[in-house]
Amino acid sequence: MSITAEFIETNFKRISVLKENANGRTELVADTTGAVYIRKIIARTGLPYKKLAQIKCAHIPEIYYCSEAYGKTYVIEEFISGETLAAELEQGKKFTAEQVRNIALQICEALIVLHGHGILHRDIKPGNIIVQGSGVWLIDFGAAKAEGNTKEHDTVILGTPGFAPPEQYGFTTTDARSDIYALGKTMEILCGSSRNAKLCKIIAGCTAFDPQKRIASAAELKKRLLKNNSGKKKFIFIILAMILACSGIYFLFNRHMQQEAIPPGAEQKAEEKVHTKDVPQEKPSEQKTDIEQSAQKLKTASPQEQSQSAAANTITLNANNLAFAVNTNPLNETARKQGAQQGLTLLQPEKYPVFTVQNNSGQAMENPTVKIKFTGICAAGNNFTAKAWGGRTLNWQLTKNAAGYADEVTILLAGTIPAGDYFEFPLTGAIADYYQTGSEPAAEVTVSGDNIIPITKNYNIKIN
Repeated sequence: MSITAEFIETNFKRISVLKENANGRTELVADTTGAVYIRKIIARTGLPYKKLAQIKCAHIPEIYYCSEAYGKTYVIEEFISGETLAAELEQGKKFTAEQVRNIALQICEALIVLHGHGILHRDIKPGNIIVQGSGVWLIDFGAAKAEGNTKEHDTVILGTPGFAPPEQYGFTTTDARSDIYALGKTMEILCGSSRNAKLCKIIAGCTAFDPQKRIASAAELKKRLLKNNSGKKKFIFIILAMILACSGIYFLFNRHMQQEAIPPGAEQKAEEKVHTKDVPQEKPSEQKTDIEQSAQKLKTASPQEQSQSAAANTITLNANNLAFAVNTNPLNETARKQGAQQGLTLLQPEKYPVFTVQNNSGQAMENPTVKIKFTGICAAGNNFTAKAWGGRTLNWQLTKNAAGYADEVTILLAGTIPAGDYFEFPLTGAIADYYQTGSEPAAEVTVSGDNIIPITKNYNIKIN
């Protein structure tokens, strides 16, 4: 067994088995930090997972590790919480034509990326599409194939009856149009009785028996789906234009009447009163950028402080994926109920929230500390030390309130970040659960160190 395959099999703790059959096993696993992933052990090789690991797409799970050994493929990939379309159909959910169109558009985005890298999915169906809020992900690449690989015959065993195109039964070789066929069949199932004439025509164009008569590409399908909605958009635009026109006429008329009722000079005096008394003027320093604020601090600092803090203006802080959705994962049912008893809503990161601190200065950054103060959100977890990145140890500290929840997270890295280097950390690595406590969640992030002036930035948190 290869080193990577052994690492995948032994360094992740199994939480549960999600699926197991003759083709392999899919598991929910966690690493030593508590972060959750999907582990796949597939009973075949030759799958394009190494290519997939190089792809970044909002609608495809990220591949972290992959290896082949003894006729099997070992994979660690991003865990996407949410329901599959198949599960929603089983629960009796009905999809409108507009919902089907939006789902298909996002799968088209995934296929445009996949086909652009020469990868065919070959098993698109409701069970392989996850929906979380308004987001859609295409999962399960156990039947995927790199285009041009003709060593392997296309068979239905690598697809699903009812969704697999005729060519996967041996009529011809699969290509991009095979995925278009399966997506068309998926749209057909989702539509049920809610389909409209234009969408039916598009579905028919996807599912023609002869590949030559199908919609040729995901880009062309996307174009047709967008065109299908253009008439509705035009109607909405006309209505909005009429509303805005009426509002403008009303505003002008009302303004005219108000001006006639106000004595000459009164309006000017009122404005002067507001500006000079009722509304405090912003201090110039409050309007300065982070760099300008740091420069002001350096100006008033001692020569020694100025020398030690020379790197402050050249450190950048980036926060990505600060978006959460209400967590409906059955694995967190207990946490959700406990939070509900206290008036809290359990959240799930849509993508793992990651902070990156880049040292762009000409000197090393000593013992950096990142402190995150949440507003409208709290966290539940334990303080512990976790190896998070590059073999460096990050010490996580949660400041908890009387209820046992935390609204502050502090990450300490003992050591140096060389000039030009960076460090990053996912918030999910040390926090068990997030809970919403306010309507407008935000995060205030401060980066400090032994030889830098602290830099603070504020980020809004999106709740879907």
